[in-house]
Amino acid sequence: MDLTEEKIDAGRRSTRIRAQIPLRVTALDTVAAFSETGHTLVINAEGCGVRLSRQLKPGTEILLDELPNGQKATALVANCIPLGSENKYWVVGIVLDRPGNIWGIRPAPEDWGSETAVSAPAMSQSTHAKSEWPYRQFSNRGEFHPGRR
Repeated sequence: MDLTEEKIDAGRRSTRIRAQIPLRVTALDTVAAFSETGHTLVINAEGCGVRLSRQLKPGTEILLDELPNGQKATALVANCIPLGSENKYWVVGIVLDRPGNIWGIRPAPEDWGSETAVSAPAMSQSTHAKSEWPYRQFSNRGEFHPGRR
């Protein structure tokens, strides 16, 4: 069964892929200076989840660069959830200003569409408990595995 042919969940516009893609996250706010290299945990055409060593406030404007394909993108922090009880690492949800396949995934899922921009979703407070593991929120569509049929 081709998972990309199923209807997308109401809250999700594109398939999520678990992928560790190296990148650098830099806050564009000069007051709250921050820059850290890391890697993604999960990606889609609208953004990603990244593990960082510092909490970032939702709404923070950021730059993603040092991507393997040389791309750069501006984005916003959508949410930030502590990973474990020690607050040593944080899972930061990021929404791209201009959605698209900045990750260089080939073949990309069909529902990632073209490289053109679509409007970003409105920022809202998470309805999940702060201690809840965020990837329980995967769509019921499963995962996409490039090259697998």
